[in-house]
Amino acid sequence: MSHRSKTGFTLVELLVVIAIIGVLVGLLLPAVQAAREAARRMSCSNNMKQLGLALHNYHDTHNSLPFWSYQSPDNIVYSSFIAILPFIEQQALYDQITSATTINGVTYPPYGIYTFDSDYTPWYTHIPGYVCPSDPGSGNNQGADQGRNSYCFSLGDWTPDRHDTSTRGPFARRKAFNFSAILDGLSNTIAMGERGIGDSTSTISGGRIKGRFVVSHTSVGSSPTANNPITCLATVGTSGMYKTTFQTRGPGGIAWRNGSTGVTSINTILPPNGPSCNRESDFGMRILTTASSYHPGGVMALKCDGSVTFITDSIDTGDLSSPSVAQGPSPYGIWGALGSKDGSEVVTLP
Repeated sequence: MSHRSKTGFTLVELLVVIAIIGVLVGLLLPAVQAAREAARRMSCSNNMKQLGLALHNYHDTHNSLPFWSYQSPDNIVYSSFIAILPFIEQQALYDQITSATTINGVTYPPYGIYTFDSDYTPWYTHIPGYVCPSDPGSGNNQGADQGRNSYCFSLGDWTPDRHDTSTRGPFARRKAFNFSAILDGLSNTIAMGERGIGDSTSTISGGRIKGRFVVSHTSVGSSPTANNPITCLATVGTSGMYKTTFQTRGPGGIAWRNGSTGVTSINTILPPNGPSCNRESDFGMRILTTASSYHPGGVMALKCDGSVTFITDSIDTGDLSSPSVAQGPSPYGIWGALGSKDGSEVVTLP
């Protein structure tokens, strides 16, 4: 004789119902997760469109794009994110940064100077439009963290460091380009791309690929053209991690105010979500800074015309065994061509 519960079901029937519910939840969960990611990706795309609008408004005002980075006399490196603050409705923050300001009884000169003083609140300001909600690091902004960034300025198919004023991309250190310098066309040139936010500036063995780079790697040469990017690919382990035989650091996106290569730049050489490699351990030096994101299959990229496109991990990267070039077409396929502002390439995305 079967016993019925207060619900009117026998125990066996109740177990069957529970099992069916479990199956339905299992079937629905991926769809729910996909819908949430689609919403996050749309928000991320909208953030990049706003950054594109900010760059165009900056250009209209100053007849040029901003510097990618500027190194002050006291050796602090600032990024373009500061310059565009007035154009993303952050005029008050920009004024505070660029003027002498008193905080908790301490008067700071313009741009703070005391970069790592936690009382200088401008550097610790979280700006939602600078981070992608798909990145788990975007919401992990604690009191000790400077304001983060998921988006980085493109230096093209070169590896300049913070001391170089030349670049193949639309941005450079202490050198501003206007749109007329982008000979390949605004719709054919990448202005910004995503990069996963790093987890630590500490050096460890292995670590996740997104936001981290391999230190002191031979794939990066002593000049912007002396690279062998294919050897950087050999640092990749399994499950999105570096091999533990390599030492890595993770400063990607840890401070939007920082104009160092490892923090606010990408180049268009290695395919999206691939590894990054540094000539040294200092994250302001020459780095193969590879675009990355937490969107399945690729990254969002902002073109110089203000449009946003999705770049897949499988985009053509040409000959990665080739060194970078000083002029002419990029050796790194469609991805490299999208990075160079004056390579005379014809670009067609699939």
